[in-house]
Amino acid sequence: AFSLLLTSDDVFGPFLTLTAAQICDLPPGTINDISNEHNLTVHWTEKHTHRDCALYTGRTESWCRDSATDQELFRSELSVEKTSVLQSELQSVNQLQELEPLNKWCLLTIILLMRALDPLGYEKETLAHFQTLKEVDAMRSAYYSDLCSKFMIENTILKMEYAEVRVFSISDKNLTTLCHLDQLLLVTHINLSSNQLQQLPPQFAMLQCLEVLEADNNSIENLEGVYHLPKLEEVLLKNNKISTLADLQPLASCPKLKRLDLRGNPVAQTPNVESELAELLPSVTDLLL
Repeated sequence: AFSLLLTSDDVFGPFLTLTAAQICDLPPGTINDISNEHNLTVHWTEKHTHRDCALYTGRTESWCRDSATDQELFRSELSVEKTSVLQSELQSVNQLQELEPLNKWCLLTIILLMRALDPLGYEKETLAHFQTLKEVDAMRSAYYSDLCSKFMIENTILKMEYAEVRVFSISDKNLTTLCHLDQLLLVTHINLSSNQLQQLPPQFAMLQCLEVLEADNNSIENLEGVYHLPKLEEVLLKNNKISTLADLQPLASCPKLKRLDLRGNPVAQTPNVESELAELLPSVTDLLL
């Protein structure tokens, strides 16, 4: 789905973010004090399309976007006939699973059928089946964990789309991997706490609107993906596995970072860590070690 963010920034002046990588200045005189509502039309010549949006006096930000189609949001729109067939198949496989409760092929087929029919409605059952799969097929446990993580992220994005919010919260879901970050370009707050993440992938740098990152209680070893995020102000990393100052180097490219929580990380025990962090991250005024 096409994303458009309209922002009025106190430091850099008004600007538009068309994607995570495309920023253009608003024309002079766009914002004035005559009215409380400033209506703007942005034309995107590459795709021969335009978007209307409004900025209101007293607000620092306004945004709009196209609603994504079901297919763009990880599911296909099913006809009545296809739905009926899949429901019949699900009933049959459920019956087989009752006879062979530890059959991994039955369990995985049930998960995929539930996913096709109603990913949100079957979320609880899907999680339970994934847990059973990891127990009966321990050799592929990591694969099932990653696949489950993918499905949980997709469900969370679906819920965000329906609620039209810009907060992505997926804590305590046993996530082992992150994906679909291109769907989160307008997110301002991410909560990844209490999962099993070991890293934040390079694609994390697409999140140019991100202001708050919560990732407490994971196994994160470095911050490779937290790079050149112009709005990032707060990073919470309590109880992770960051061991050296070099692992924090990407944060130096985030000019607005003010708050950093490193409690429970090995790096917090480094001699002279406070003074060295002050030199590495001079914008940070609230440091927790």
